[in-house]
Amino acid sequence: MNDTDGGTWMAGLVLLPLCAGLLAFLLRRWAPWIGAATALANGFCVAGLVRETLSHGPLRYSVGGWGAPLGIEWRADGLTLWMLVVTALIGFGISVYGAVYFSTATTKDDEPAQRHQCEYFWPLWLFLWSALNALFLSADIFNFYVTLELLGFSAACLVALAGKTAALTAALRYLLVSL
Repeated sequence: MNDTDGGTWMAGLVLLPLCAGLLAFLLRRWAPWIGAATALANGFCVAGLVRETLSHGPLRYSVGGWGAPLGIEWRADGLTLWMLVVTALIGFGISVYGAVYFSTATTKDDEPAQRHQCEYFWPLWLFLWSALNALFLSADIFNFYVTLELLGFSAACLVALAGKTAALTAALRYLLVSL
């Protein structure tokens, strides 16, 4: 297993949606474009990681140069690649659908709930996507647990985004079960 090959692709798969989520939160007007660009870039990173893994075999990457007991280790093998490819395809579809769906909720005459959903969907969706990618790349149980927690928080917030009583109840139940 190689330590250096594919590390850039793995880092891109986790950091790209994470940074894009922060950017979408700060630049809410451009959030659909940021989401679409992130979907394309994520597909590019997955394709690069697939190419590296097929040519070099399973890959390992130590984030920050620290080994497994103290640091974060990522691993890419066949199952990881399969999950990342499926997530990239579904994530691309969600991003395109979200851009079209929320494009109608950006006028000033809309009710505040629709604007609220439009403003916070993109950061939460991109954080969820980053957590999914990190989950699939995790090579040890501690990082697996941490990424599951991040995934649960993002998903619960997305469920609660509707703001209705039923959605808030479902989000709270989901959060409690995931904890």
